[in-house]
Amino acid sequence: MSTKGTYGGWTRAMDAAPCAAPGLLTGPGGLVVLSPHPDDETLGCSALIRDAAARRLPLGIVAVTDGEGSHRQSPHISPAELAAIRTLEQEAAVAELAGPAAQWLRLGLPDGASRYDSRWDDAIAAVEAFCLRLGATAVAAPHPDDPHPDHHATAEMVLCLRERLPGLRVLFYEIWSYRLGVDAPFRNAGLSAFRTPTPRDDKRRALACHRSQLGLVVPDSEGAFRLPDWFLKQHDGPLERIAWLDMPGQCPKADHFDRLYADGADPFGVRDRHYELEKRAASARVLARERYCRVLELGSGEAHLSRDLLAAGMAVEAIGVDRSAGVVAQAARDAPDGLSLIVGSLPDDLPQGRFDLILLPEILYYLSEAELRRLAARLPHHLTDDAQILIVSYRGPTDTPLDGIAAADFLMASLGAVLRPVTRQDHPAYRLDLLAYDPGCAEDRAGGAQDRSGVSAVAQGAD
Repeated sequence: MSTKGTYGGWTRAMDAAPCAAPGLLTGPGGLVVLSPHPDDETLGCSALIRDAAARRLPLGIVAVTDGEGSHRQSPHISPAELAAIRTLEQEAAVAELAGPAAQWLRLGLPDGASRYDSRWDDAIAAVEAFCLRLGATAVAAPHPDDPHPDHHATAEMVLCLRERLPGLRVLFYEIWSYRLGVDAPFRNAGLSAFRTPTPRDDKRRALACHRSQLGLVVPDSEGAFRLPDWFLKQHDGPLERIAWLDMPGQCPKADHFDRLYADGADPFGVRDRHYELEKRAASARVLARERYCRVLELGSGEAHLSRDLLAAGMAVEAIGVDRSAGVVAQAARDAPDGLSLIVGSLPDDLPQGRFDLILLPEILYYLSEAELRRLAARLPHHLTDDAQILIVSYRGPTDTPLDGIAAADFLMASLGAVLRPVTRQDHPAYRLDLLAYDPGCAEDRAGGAQDRSGVSAVAQGAD
């Protein structure tokens, strides 16, 4: 990962980042949180942990070390005794957030030197097996430049894990980064900044379990370690900062689709395959209105969904946009009245004007995170005040960096509160998400406890 960037640039990106529901970041499967020391999971990941437990999804906590080094000079409590104390504190804290739901993997690496232990490779393998056993879709660890050697090591461990499990969502949280100066080097390339609402009361109760770190257990001198007040205040806010690491790989180029649709081909069977017919019928049923005035279908192909809405009298006018000139020309040959088709690439080539329905039918996984961020920034400018967006997401393998569900989740997270969920339908082969535009959120993008921002900060390239 590139080290280009500064902490000041990253903080500005975070200050403008959308407030995203935790589940959009972690996905539909299990969550595994890697905690370098007992208390890191509570300080940086309370929102993700609480959400996974509330949704009754598999939840795993990886204790990289047992934190025996926090009071190295104590004449009263040995490192082994402190490790036992902190282990119990950590388990009690996670229980405050998740009840009995969490499963544990304790690696037992040495506090302060975890990266240099001879068991390092075995530890990575153990975490990989843990993720597979829990069906994890996301793993969380400290940011690679969070200033502590064990935090660096834990981030490295997750990056090694990504090489073995490339479809795993990698999320980074921050613990000690707040003490960095604005010019301190801080990695931001390939990261997207998000903030997620924190369950403050649950987090406070959980943090209170870490009594040894609050000066309540180790009876040392006045100068002995305890978490400083400024640090505790920083972590007591309404939002936690989470970074999403770009998925590896490359998205297909425009000529890929030209080849697929050459000579009038129907490579996905959208004209008559049962799956496609049933999916379009379900899409029409999930729409919340009898009639839409102006519909925009992005990545439309031959615009079959728009055609169905026009034929049913559910749409007055529809515009389809597709990057393949060949498929647009093919679709235009028999376009019904009210349907216009244009050539354009997402996210930049959106037609002028506003629409009361935008359709995104199994198209988002062809876009990168950077392109999805740009799309999230542009969409609100093309919506009427009562507009809706329908996202159709394929559940099968896509051979793209983001799969269908991850791409949809990322876009919705990037939109923040600008669009609120109306309906979600889970089908065996696809998922439907109907969203409603909230213009009040689009106008109020101030930060703070009631953050309403809707445009994801583009951390990549921040100074």
